[in-house]
Amino acid sequence: MSEHGVEVSAAPGDELRERTHGRLWAGLVAGILAATLIAVYLPVLPVWFEDLWNDPTYSHVYIVPIISGFVLWQRRRVLATLPVQGDWRGVPLLLAAAAALIVGDIGAETFLMRTSLIVMLTGLLLFHLGPAVLRTVAFPLGFLVFLVPMPHVFFYAMTGRLQNLAAESGASMLDLLGVPILLDGNVIHLSRITLGVTEACSGIRSLITLVALGVAWAYLMLPRLWMQVVLVASVLPITIVANASRVVLTGLVGQWLGVEYAEGFFHFVSGWLIFVLALLCFLGVHGILRAVSGRQTRRAA
Repeated sequence: MSEHGVEVSAAPGDELRERTHGRLWAGLVAGILAATLIAVYLPVLPVWFEDLWNDPTYSHVYIVPIISGFVLWQRRRVLATLPVQGDWRGVPLLLAAAAALIVGDIGAETFLMRTSLIVMLTGLLLFHLGPAVLRTVAFPLGFLVFLVPMPHVFFYAMTGRLQNLAAESGASMLDLLGVPILLDGNVIHLSRITLGVTEACSGIRSLITLVALGVAWAYLMLPRLWMQVVLVASVLPITIVANASRVVLTGLVGQWLGVEYAEGFFHFVSGWLIFVLALLCFLGVHGILRAVSGRQTRRAA
């Protein structure tokens, strides 16, 4: 207000220059932080990317940044309206990430070193931009966890259990179909063929891929938390049943047509067919959940 009661406002040109200056400053800070992160994690990134590239178990990882980027793009207008209120609670996260990186480096624990990057990003967002921004980007940021290969101890423990389940379930199905079998650990003996459920046939690859897809699909397509949890939880039984079905199909083909028909091309194709079957079952569960949700909504109305 002036002394005569006339309101004075900034000229449009000044306001534009102020906004441009703020964006340039924010871009400069973001660039410095990105360069610092790359420098700090430079010893970690090449081996990390090499592991993801060479390991077929994690062939799904290329969709992870795409999905995270898509969600961020969807929320770009919301993010533009949020207040920037840095929070000192980001400092403990930054210190925890730095400690995890150092301990992981000393102990050669790659999982700890790689997950520390996600914690570091979380701390930086909270410290510089505040909790409102962090809540808005929580899903795309957390989804980056699927870029991190799981610890070897956990991976092999899970793989072994899935091998047992596939062998036991497949043997039970074959027995119900009247096919004489003898189960010896993870090996199923039939009269004309012997099936060994190896690590590659455990279903661990399908499980990891379907969990990643399931989390993204549930978040983007289902409106309620309980529906999202049920859909993601359904991935495990679907994977077990689908993998057991592959064992049964291979056993039946080998028993009826001979070993040569159960190996090679058929073995490769059956893997893809069973994965498609698992995907269809997953979509079926999604359809059921949407139908139940629609019925509950109509009753509430």
